[in-house]
Amino acid sequence: MNFGNFQEWLQETSMRGGAHSAACIRMDNPLLRQRIEENNALMARWLEAGLHGEMDYLERMFPEKADPWKTFPFAKSVIVLAFTNRWGDPEAKHPFPAPADDALLGYISAYAKEVDYHSTGQAMLAELKALLGGGGEAEAAVDTKAVYERLFATVGGLGIIGGNDLLRVPDRTNVRVFIGCLFIDAELPEVIHETRMPFTCDDCLACIKKCPTNAIESGKPIDARKCISYLTIEKRSVLNREESEMIGDWLFGCDDCTKVCPPRDKIDTRIPVDLEWLLKTPAGALRRLLKGNAVSYAGVTQLRKNAVVVLKKRKTPRARELLDWVEKNSGSKLVLDQLAAR
Repeated sequence: MNFGNFQEWLQETSMRGGAHSAACIRMDNPLLRQRIEENNALMARWLEAGLHGEMDYLERMFPEKADPWKTFPFAKSVIVLAFTNRWGDPEAKHPFPAPADDALLGYISAYAKEVDYHSTGQAMLAELKALLGGGGEAEAAVDTKAVYERLFATVGGLGIIGGNDLLRVPDRTNVRVFIGCLFIDAELPEVIHETRMPFTCDDCLACIKKCPTNAIESGKPIDARKCISYLTIEKRSVLNREESEMIGDWLFGCDDCTKVCPPRDKIDTRIPVDLEWLLKTPAGALRRLLKGNAVSYAGVTQLRKNAVVVLKKRKTPRARELLDWVEKNSGSKLVLDQLAAR
């Protein structure tokens, strides 16, 4: 490849593959090292304070995230992609059946539409690796490995970190992106953008104002233990009364801090789910349906546990009848423990 036009090639190739934007950073970039050292100090304090809740894997992965030069010893460059996976697109598809008008509903975050974003990102990075050519070593990471993806994206100039700790990109037509990193053993030319945001987060703070649980507070680290996404996806034990109130009608994730980031959602893009369908459909059928969707990470039992939480707050005969059915028919100890929780 002629590296003389690498920046143009990277941008055109990544966008043709479905990415929103792309950057390339040399692993010996001094700003990268400085930013990682700074972030390590913040992360260490966050973990020590226990703000990660039950996400013990963050503690286990911390040493690897803290030293990417040791974690990816072969890497001389890293290509960073931002991609939407049609997050926020009202026309994006999902596998859940449309509920009846009178159904008892719970909701799933809009980002769980289309093919699982992990798979989408991995495919994009695999295509880039193939197009770069050569038999060198490379390793892709899309939210499943020990990588500070958002940090790499900001060093590459793809965006800034918003008040909700997510990457915010300059493009006002779609601010919601996922991130993928391709660590590669080639000394590629750097492609680092000048980040020009239409306005700063300090001029808005809508995500902080709209967080219903105060998990996000200005000037403070995010308290994952109050975050609805954490409570519905990552917390695998029984939710207590306070946590049950926090999740509202959510079964998986939360869109409250993303849908208000300009441009704000004009319509509701959440995925509505019939709670009776979710609780009564055989688990095997649900797993087959969820295969290839981001919701599969939580799994059927977690979704049903959250459905019980949502139903217990509905003081209607139909909700009580469905909970009685769960008590008599569920084979899940976690679901039954949640049902019995006070």
